Amino acid sequence: MKKLVKVVSLMLVIIMGLSLVACGEKTVEIKETGSETQSASTNEAGEATDATEVKSEDPVELSIMHFLVRETGTGQDLTMLDRIDAFLESHPNVTLNQEIMSHDSYEQKIKTLAAANEMPDIFFVKGSMVDTFVENDIIAPLNSALDERPEWKDGFKDGIFDDFMRETDIYGIPFALNITSLIYYNEAILKEVGINEFPKTWVEFETAIIAIKAAGYTPIALGNKGKWVAESCILSTLGDRFTGSEWFGSVKNKEASFEDPDFVKALDAFQGLAEIGAFNDDMNSIDNNQQKTLFYAGNAAMFMEGSWAISSVEQDAPEEISSVTGVALIPSVDGGKGEQAAVSGGAGWAIQINPKLEGAEREAALDLIEMLSDTEAATLAVEANSFPASIPGEYDQTKLTPLMLKVEELLKGVQYTPIYDVQLSPSIIETMNSGLQELLSGIITPEELAAKIQKENK
Repeated sequence: MKKLVKVVSLMLVIIMGLSLVACGEKTVEIKETGSETQSASTNEAGEATDATEVKSEDPVELSIMHFLVRETGTGQDLTMLDRIDAFLESHPNVTLNQEIMSHDSYEQKIKTLAAANEMPDIFFVKGSMVDTFVENDIIAPLNSALDERPEWKDGFKDGIFDDFMRETDIYGIPFALNITSLIYYNEAILKEVGINEFPKTWVEFETAIIAIKAAGYTPIALGNKGKWVAESCILSTLGDRFTGSEWFGSVKNKEASFEDPDFVKALDAFQGLAEIGAFNDDMNSIDNNQQKTLFYAGNAAMFMEGSWAISSVEQDAPEEISSVTGVALIPSVDGGKGEQAAVSGGAGWAIQINPKLEGAEREAALDLIEMLSDTEAATLAVEANSFPASIPGEYDQTKLTPLMLKVEELLKGVQYTPIYDVQLSPSIIETMNSGLQELLSGIITPEELAAKIQKENK
């Protein structure tokens, strides 16, 4: 009997819907609730009396600027691009104007647009940009948006908002967990020069580099044209090995100095790698994609980059390279004050919306951000061999590549330390990053660079 009633009800709903369409009226959307279908009903005042949602189908046009490039993208990038396509399919009334560029170009352009207060509707923001953007009303807290969508809010990993929180306000929606400092190495080359196990200490690491160099290989492929790789993918972890994270918190609060002897030791150790020939001569004129190309060609024994490179190795490296690629953390340093098995990591980047957005535009923008960072997106990202910001659902373990499994094993129980260019102000990072190019080229000393950075920290 119940089944008959449901059938009759459904037929009435269909007839009513057809009548409205024939009369040129706006169609009322039917909302599925569990296994039951509810239709709209009204009281004498004409107000909705049930849970039916009536959504506007008026055209919405949004702009978005990002650095998700399909041709050279990571697993996370490709997942997010696919989710953008899914969003457009589920929101046929939305026109999304995308401006896509490289990571390095994006970071410069978003700062330029912010200075002119000409921000797109949806954009990516780095942790180090938050303070300046807040001070200039470029971004606003997203707490209310998350509170309105509790399932989305509760799906994020613990601590993932840290880079974007100021007191209790959340200034960005993270989409990935980025471990920024991993060493990808060619096991066959290391064995060829007599190294059967990746070096555990800094002294062993330097000895291995000398042996690799003598065998005719580039020990570490470095593409620091964008200036961030040397700092974010190497110094953030290497510096913490010497100073510890407590020092970083103090220097960030201007209670300690970059001229601290321990930080100078980290700069000295970094410069020492360049002095023994660890890097390619054109390290400051090629980018991080080109550094991987050197590794994929078998000309370099190592490259140092983040977890986002996992999918690139599997997709872009020839099988004879990907099959012998191992992964390691930066070796321990003698006398260092930091956790010697830690690694720099965090969200790094997040998604924001223009605070000027209102009504249907704001809701559509939030719908897109949710689709880029929810549980379903996280599940797809893991299957694409990336580390998402949200907790994934059940995923297909067979889709995880051997390298992804190696990284997961390597990171078990590992402590994450601050990423310099996410936590420090843009002016300090610009001085540090430009100075590292000079340091690795032998133009300035560790002491001189430390002094320059400290001058910006006052």
